Amino acid sequence: MKILSHSKNVSLVASISALAISSHVYAVDNLMSSQSYTGAIIVPNAQVMDTGDISYLYGQGVPYRGKTSDLDNILFSVGLFDGLEAAGRIVTKTYDCHLYPNVPSYDPNCGNGIRDLSASFKYQLPFIKDWTGFDVAFGAQDLGGAANNFKTYYAVADYVPDFVPARFSAGFGKSDISHGVLNGPFASLEYQPLDFVQLIAEHDSAQFNAGLKVFTPENYLPLDTQLSFQYQFYTSGTADIDIWSVAASAPLMGFSESRRVNELTLEDKISIEQAHHEFSGVVQLKKALVDEGFLNVRISADDLGINVALENRRYNRNQVDGVGVALGIISSYVGEGMLQDLGVKNYQQQNIRLFNLVNDIPMMEVITSAPCYREFVKTGEPCRNLIVRTSDVKKRYAKAKFDKEVARSGFGRTQVIVSPALYHNTATEYGVFDYSLALSTNLYTPLWKGAALDVRHLMPLADSDDFEEGRIWADDAFENEVDRVLFHQAFQLPYNLTTQFSFGQVYGNFLGFLNETQYASNSGRHILGSEYANFSAQDKLDAKGDAIADATPIIGHYTYARPDWNWQGKVQAGQFWKGDEGVRVTSSHWLGDVRVDASYQTTKAVGNNEAEEFVTLSIAIPLTPWRDMNPGYVQLRGIDQFVFSFQTRVGESHNQLGEGLGVDTGLQHNIERQYFNRNRIGASYYQENRQRLRNAYLKYLEAVK
Repeated sequence: MKILSHSKNVSLVASISALAISSHVYAVDNLMSSQSYTGAIIVPNAQVMDTGDISYLYGQGVPYRGKTSDLDNILFSVGLFDGLEAAGRIVTKTYDCHLYPNVPSYDPNCGNGIRDLSASFKYQLPFIKDWTGFDVAFGAQDLGGAANNFKTYYAVADYVPDFVPARFSAGFGKSDISHGVLNGPFASLEYQPLDFVQLIAEHDSAQFNAGLKVFTPENYLPLDTQLSFQYQFYTSGTADIDIWSVAASAPLMGFSESRRVNELTLEDKISIEQAHHEFSGVVQLKKALVDEGFLNVRISADDLGINVALENRRYNRNQVDGVGVALGIISSYVGEGMLQDLGVKNYQQQNIRLFNLVNDIPMMEVITSAPCYREFVKTGEPCRNLIVRTSDVKKRYAKAKFDKEVARSGFGRTQVIVSPALYHNTATEYGVFDYSLALSTNLYTPLWKGAALDVRHLMPLADSDDFEEGRIWADDAFENEVDRVLFHQAFQLPYNLTTQFSFGQVYGNFLGFLNETQYASNSGRHILGSEYANFSAQDKLDAKGDAIADATPIIGHYTYARPDWNWQGKVQAGQFWKGDEGVRVTSSHWLGDVRVDASYQTTKAVGNNEAEEFVTLSIAIPLTPWRDMNPGYVQLRGIDQFVFSFQTRVGESHNQLGEGLGVDTGLQHNIERQYFNRNRIGASYYQENRQRLRNAYLKYLEAVK
């Protein structure tokens, strides 16, 4: 690449600025830089990703060892909540070379070089722009880990004038990047003459750079996806390669489900459905619920109104959707005529009490009135007469005096839950991404109240070379086996307690039992629980001849939830699966039905005198349609959450991989996931998701009517 003289740097920036003044006004898009944040080329700006957006970037060219080096740059980033973006980054020279002659697949001619995994964040301060007209943000790049090749701390402010489609940014950084990049004052100009082009000029504390970004305008592609290309065509520094990258961003699934929807095209469908309340009876209501796939449907009446109990196994991303569809159907069918026929004294109020069941156990009660809820569906104005309770639901369910007759019993109806299973080691000394991939097929069969049979089979699909036989990770590769056979029995106890006993085989080699007990407040903001298990290894030695210890985890945990922030915090303490003792703290951020976790753990392994510390970043994504197939006696569906994680060691001079420390038993059908809707329960959660109740019913009408 041709290197220009310093005198031409000033004229380059000046010419771009002059061009900006004569242009029409356009919005200035916020795009990824070639580093771990949104910004210009290397310099950050004070903007952050939109909440709920996720982005992937691949490119080449990274400031390293005194120049722009020919390195690959892989970046995943997400807008966690209003004002905060976070990212995970891999910088690598090669993809499967390593430096260990005594390890299989060593190739002395392969070459070597950096392979770095890091985490970063940027936070935009609120209210500052209202007071000053400037946005202000601060951030950190390359947090944690033993080797911090790109560690940077920075603060930046930017300004977008009214008269020109440009963003001016300036800030100060403290950086460990070689040759002083972002180690001192920096500045950038992002000029957008067209709604799909940006011209960039910047000073990164050490050198001047200029480049171009071409991208699709917002809302141009389906699903609000945006594609972009970045190219640095000039630098005053030394460079082995021109920096370039391609990126794609899109909102995460389900993030907009709680926002108010006004669909005029649905008005006729709503009117037709809600007309049912004028002439329908209990038989028609029960049929409508059964036809939509609800199970264990029961209906009764008392002096106050109608009582309905049902179980949702169709809307498996979030129980809110099942409740929303059920309430929409019930309110459309319940009217004064039906309630008079049932002998309800206060029939004019058209009161509804809905009990939401899980494995035939009443977990939640929703109280509303049919006219109020019908109006909510039509207009989107929240129904004031809408109450959600999780306290003493068992007592009120008993008082509802449902008949023994059940429409569409859930007994014996098997769910075949298919999903990928993945072991991986990312950005290690042995490779960028080593993996073992399998198909997980889980047969989950509910029996009587609270009881279920849980069997899982794993079928290997593909392994990277380092997971193949004779290689470094061969012992961790998936095998073709039934690795889990469990019988679960759950009970609802007084004082908002739920307990579940599980007996059988886990992880292919351990036989024993597990008990977990949890308390949840009525608001859902406080969840307190414990886990105790005792599993014995059937094969006493592993493939290397080392003894396999029994697993006796004893863990207490507390979760504090703030649905209004889309956030949960969880603390676990005790003895974990591998006998290590310590604490794990997790901060969870919800983007619709996708959860992004950041956790810190410090545990002391058996036989060690000092604790080991790790930071883990993970994303949990539901891999199943919004509306699964109708649950017959065999129902094929996806999994409620698939988790992908990165972990790095902190507080050490090395970054050796962990050996499974700080983990619990991690059952797929534990209380948190099977009964507590991934800990999204209670009055506070439903208060924040009232519009999602309505949106679920509108989506149902659009899909089936």
